Amino acid sequence: MAGGKNAVSFRICFYGWPSGGKRPQVPSQQEHLAHVMSLLHFRCKERRRTQRVSLTVPLGLHGHNEDGEKFCIHVKSNAVSQHGVQLETEHPLVVGQVLIIVNESSARKVEARVASIQRKRDGKTYVGLEFLSTEINFWSMTFRFPERNRFAEPFPK
Repeated sequence: MAGGKNAVSFRICFYGWPSGGKRPQVPSQQEHLAHVMSLLHFRCKERRRTQRVSLTVPLGLHGHNEDGEKFCIHVKSNAVSQHGVQLETEHPLVVGQVLIIVNESSARKVEARVASIQRKRDGKTYVGLEFLSTEINFWSMTFRFPERNRFAEPFPK
C-alpha cells in the first residue's frame, strides 16, 4: 500500500506536525523516498581505502572493445584516490574490463580495471577505475584514510 492511508500517516508521524495546528503539507512519495535514501546514504559504512580528491588530470585510456579492436580515448579525471580514479566518458566500457591508463601530464602508465559504471539522470556516465597494482603512487600524491563516521565499524584493536 505505497500511497495509501498508512503511508500518509507514517509521513505525518515521521516529519511531525508544524506549530500552529495547521494540517501539514505531506511530502510526495518521491520526496519521502529521497529523504529516506539520503539518510541511508549517510549511514553507510565507508568503503574507501583512502580519501578521494577532486582533481582534473588529462588521461589516455587504452584497451580493446568487444570485437577485439584496440581503442584509445582521451578523458579527464573527476576525482582520484591512491587506488584509482573516477572519470566521465561516453565510450562503452564493461565492469571488469582491463585498461591501461596513461597520465598525459607525467607519461606514467598503470593497469586498471573498470570497477563501477554509474549512469546519471542527466545522461552523463561516470566510471570508476581501480588500479591493479597497489604498490604504485600513480598520482605522486599522499592520501589519507577517510574519516569514519559514528555508524561505521570501530577500528580493529
